[in-house]
Amino acid sequence: MRKETLSYRIEQRKSLVKWGEVIGILSIFLLLPPFIGIPIIISFLATKTNATKTQYYTYFACIAAYFAAINATKLPNGDQVQYYVAYMNVPKAGFLKSLVYIYGVDFYNNPERTQISGEFLNGVYNYLGYYLTFGYYPLFAALLTFAEYFLIFLGLYKFCLTMKKPHIPIVCGVITLSFFYLFFNYTLHIQKQFLAQSIMIYVLGNYAYYGKMRKKDWIRAICAVFTHAATLLFVPFLFFKPLHSRLTRKGLLFIGSAFVILIIMGPSLASGIATDNNSALTYGVSRLAASEIRNDTESGLVWSQIFVIAFPMALIAFRKLWLERKTLSDSNAFILNIILLLLLTIIAMFRQPLAQYRYFMMLFAFMPFIYPFALNNIKNRDMLLKMIAVVMVVWFYYQFELIIWDYAPLVDIIVKSPILLLFDNYYTV
Repeated sequence: MRKETLSYRIEQRKSLVKWGEVIGILSIFLLLPPFIGIPIIISFLATKTNATKTQYYTYFACIAAYFAAINATKLPNGDQVQYYVAYMNVPKAGFLKSLVYIYGVDFYNNPERTQISGEFLNGVYNYLGYYLTFGYYPLFAALLTFAEYFLIFLGLYKFCLTMKKPHIPIVCGVITLSFFYLFFNYTLHIQKQFLAQSIMIYVLGNYAYYGKMRKKDWIRAICAVFTHAATLLFVPFLFFKPLHSRLTRKGLLFIGSAFVILIIMGPSLASGIATDNNSALTYGVSRLAASEIRNDTESGLVWSQIFVIAFPMALIAFRKLWLERKTLSDSNAFILNIILLLLLTIIAMFRQPLAQYRYFMMLFAFMPFIYPFALNNIKNRDMLLKMIAVVMVVWFYYQFELIIWDYAPLVDIIVKSPILLLFDNYYTV
């Protein structure tokens, strides 16, 4: 009994994160040129045969910090202008008004409005962030980006621990997502959605790992919903128990068909429920009800992205859930069920191209979750994941200066340290 207790205590100590070590290594990383720091931090973890939780967290923090620093150089454009103005409005608006005017330009259009936004937590982030970052927007943008990446990394980490030999899926999954230029491209452009989905993916990863929703996970899920209403899609997964395990083929067909019908009928059903667009309780339903009216037909799916992203993910999910379901653990089946129903949601939203593409973008974050299922053989699986990671890195730097948004020059994001990128006056309005 004493031996078992001692063994348990040792394991508990190993599972604790040494935050001093994480912060220390991160501080050094922030001072290094990326062409030196990135290979070092990847090699540091990739060569470990038995990496600790602290080492994984250090790796996550460094990679997240690098992309946060790049985003700090981004000149606000498109939707981000609204978020920038909301942030700069904080001293004038105050706390309560920040919850009302999460879109900053609206403050000047209708300064008499008092009803709190259904996505009011963005106002909280703006208000607290403004004073924590001393009104320096690039630092705020960096913190948001860091949070988005780090939360998804944590969710991926928890999920991969349910797999056989999770080390390479974790290492390569982080690289695959981080250097996927489309994911990076939208992190600040539609910051509400990407922050909300990052929180929700962290919750889903925890659920897959622990097999249940803890109180703190429920709080996080609520935070995700009130950050962006689109994450309401994932709430049923947290309640509907059949989705937490392997389904029979009949069960998969029934749930899939019912889900598609519900999504197609969703806007008309929601229009009968929604009564107050400004109420926090009905906000998500109101957004769904209006989704067919407020459409931009030019914002639909891009066929090249369908073939490169959605089609391979659909094939992997179908093969595992339909043909090889008996080999799946409940944790793995849970995530695959989510990905499959997300794909079905995208298909079912054919009358809502703008909303359809918004949900399509959620697939980006699930890429490292599904790719480890592509091959059953561990050796082949790990080799495939390494190849995907390398391709993503090369493609990111090739594509970087073709991105329509304005960042620091390509040479600078390779040569200049993250701390210089953050404070080197790239940002001007």
